[in-house]
Amino acid sequence: TASYLLLLYRSHPRTCSLSGSRDDSSDTAVIPEMALPFQDTILRLNIGGSSYRIRTRSITKFGPKTLLGRFVRMNHEHRRQWADWYFEDQEEYFFERVPRYFDPIYDFYATGKLHVPKDLCFDKFMAELRFWAVSKSRMDECCSPFAQYCVHLDRRGTEKDHFIGIRCANVRRRLWLILEGHTQSKWWKVFEVISTAFVVLSISALILGSLPEFQVPQKTEDGQLVYATATYPTYPNSGGGVTVESRTVIREGGENQVRIQVEMTEHPVFTWVENVCVIYFSIEYILRFLVAPRKLAFARQFLNVIDLLSIAPFYFEMLLLLCGISGENVRKVRWAFLTVRLLRVLRVIRIAKLGRFSPGLANFALTIRKSKKQMQMVGVVMITVVIFFSTLIYFLERDEPDTKFTSIPATFWWCVVTMATVGYGDLVPVTVAGKMVGTGAIVCGVMVLALPITIMVNNFMQVVKLREEKIVKKYAQQHGDQV
Repeated sequence: TASYLLLLYRSHPRTCSLSGSRDDSSDTAVIPEMALPFQDTILRLNIGGSSYRIRTRSITKFGPKTLLGRFVRMNHEHRRQWADWYFEDQEEYFFERVPRYFDPIYDFYATGKLHVPKDLCFDKFMAELRFWAVSKSRMDECCSPFAQYCVHLDRRGTEKDHFIGIRCANVRRRLWLILEGHTQSKWWKVFEVISTAFVVLSISALILGSLPEFQVPQKTEDGQLVYATATYPTYPNSGGGVTVESRTVIREGGENQVRIQVEMTEHPVFTWVENVCVIYFSIEYILRFLVAPRKLAFARQFLNVIDLLSIAPFYFEMLLLLCGISGENVRKVRWAFLTVRLLRVLRVIRIAKLGRFSPGLANFALTIRKSKKQMQMVGVVMITVVIFFSTLIYFLERDEPDTKFTSIPATFWWCVVTMATVGYGDLVPVTVAGKMVGTGAIVCGVMVLALPITIMVNNFMQVVKLREEKIVKKYAQQHGDQV
């Protein structure tokens, strides 16, 4: 700040005079430093009509670099010349400034910490800091976007160091910055649009492929229809009905007609769309893996794990095909059939890939991570309460005719649904005592689930505040040498 004031004084000598006068056309206050003896007294200020009292020792402990630090070192005559006005009756030096913007500065002198109220315009507050010559570095980390920007610069610098000494370092680093979104260039925008389009296309194909209107009968390799596994009674005049591997097929011309379900599958168009999307996601993942400076750290990141799991079903089915297990043969190998079914479900997690490009999803994920302790607390309390009420309701309802509360684990579902105030109605207590226990479960559920909501909302606001890079970049570009 001292070098900044000296530079400003040399550039604009009219803003200062030996007598300590000021040119109001300049928003930055520059006053001469006068090493006059002083004692600890009360400095009376009037900022925009609001009176302030502050000890001179509270000001001088920050040195002569601030405006008030030099102001208290002046004699009375110089102070009167520098202030906008002087009230003789109150002995107050008047400055024509907005009081509520001076309040954080007064708090800074009193406590040593500079905080920015959320209801203040950040631009105007920065102008107020420049007027009073208070360094931006005095801001507390919780309020300073520059602190977050410095962390961002440190992280960028650390990432740059990881590329030192590796092959094609410059090319790999440029691709890394584009693919990871660390640079807001036009290439990142193109990559963002293309990746988002493929994610939306893949999810849309998955959803539309489940509609009966977009499904076709599943056939074997030789063109035969595949029927759903079912058990049917024996028909003596089945007209040539045969049973093949637990599936009953009724040929035409029989006297007894039995309608059985035919296995349906998504239209081949959606299969081709899925294959194209998987190829793109695979190229993207491999490219990002190749340019990553630290392969192990890359593979362990959450979003990268999501990317890998989203393409795993395709390659697992390819592996089964190479092993000779495909089509109808998959059903014969139970573990392969169940694994394929499970991995196909993982296709839906591709929607989490949007978190790489969506600030809203990213904020939500960071909020959950920041609220980890609160989530753990809710989980422990929920488990305890569920076991408690499930045990009570089981012993109260188990002796009733046709009861569905057959065991304590069987009542866990009822307890969770009741505490969440959903109430599907599949399990209902019939005794008076059981209904009272259900009422208690509802009350406890509301209390347990409502307690961490306020904390999580506060965490969300903090996350949103920290991710507001617009102001950070703006001031970092304008005052990067002073950050």
